[in-house]
Amino acid sequence: MARNNAAKIPEEIIFDILLWLPAKFIGQFRCVSKQWSKFLSDPQFIKAHLALHSHKHEEDKLIVVDCSLHTITFTHNTQDDFDAISRKLDFQQLSDNWVSVDGSCNGLVLAINREGVKYLINPTTLKYHKIPNFDLALPVPGIGSFSMYGLGYDVVSDDYKVVTISYYNDVDETVIVDTFVDIYSVRKGLWRRLEISPYDHSVTDLASGVFVNGALHWLASKKTSDESCVIAAFHLSDEKFLEVPLPAMDYNYSLFELVALRGRLCMFTNLTVDTITICSMEDYGVKESWTIFRLTAPSLHDYFWTPLCSMTDDDIVMDVEEKLVLYNMKENELWDLMVDVSPALNKARTFIESLVCPSFGNGTEGQYNA
Repeated sequence: MARNNAAKIPEEIIFDILLWLPAKFIGQFRCVSKQWSKFLSDPQFIKAHLALHSHKHEEDKLIVVDCSLHTITFTHNTQDDFDAISRKLDFQQLSDNWVSVDGSCNGLVLAINREGVKYLINPTTLKYHKIPNFDLALPVPGIGSFSMYGLGYDVVSDDYKVVTISYYNDVDETVIVDTFVDIYSVRKGLWRRLEISPYDHSVTDLASGVFVNGALHWLASKKTSDESCVIAAFHLSDEKFLEVPLPAMDYNYSLFELVALRGRLCMFTNLTVDTITICSMEDYGVKESWTIFRLTAPSLHDYFWTPLCSMTDDDIVMDVEEKLVLYNMKENELWDLMVDVSPALNKARTFIESLVCPSFGNGTEGQYNA
């Protein structure tokens, strides 16, 4: 009798109930029946699930590289402290020779292996997509050229795009070299070369693009005599660069780095002893909305800090000399987060759990593991 009654539950109600489940559990429910498997794999369900969960800005997960790929999940324990739990990712038919993660968007992560092959992966579903090589791509970084990457979502075309910014290593550093902009459409499975970037990207350190508000952001400099620093925002919908206003401070912004914290574009630097300066843009694109705050921790004297994610408005997870540290701004206190993997500097990214497929049905794709 119960089974007959359950069979009469409208699909819309089942749909609404399952929307609230974490992505990692959806795979198990796909095994209930062919009907459930069909609508739980439907693009509309996946989009609705993403929209519900991504708006929470739950940046409580990291993906890090230590030859292997590991995820780190942060949870509250009974003492109202944070625990960090790591999990090694095992992808079918892929070797553990990863060197970097260079972008994260809607649960997808751009990972690159030692051979320079790029993969779009979903750490939750363990699906992956091998991105094809581009005929016009510059040589492997370190052999006469430099490259930076970014991953983002184009809401207009409903497409995920990988952007490569690359330039040759000119021996004469006084010469401003052309910067190539290549873009890969996941939906189309094609690379294209766009116009030369209007900025000089060789002044600042190599960094992955930071995706906020539909654009990938890099620090760059204008091709003028003063080489003034700018935040170059590459908008994925119209595929053009625009400038985001810098904070009204007298700083050498080429020494800053960009990061996204709780969905906001932020800049940081820790060149001052014991102190890290963080600038957060509260209202995207509005110069006056930059909020500046400084974190001071004498116990971190001479260490390099990198903010990775915000657990709460007061708690920030940082990479301090390849160790994870939780910093509470309100209490000005530090806690070590003990994990069995060391996140190498600039090799950790936040991500959210999602059901988004990394391939749109194009190219090489791994199998789903429930």
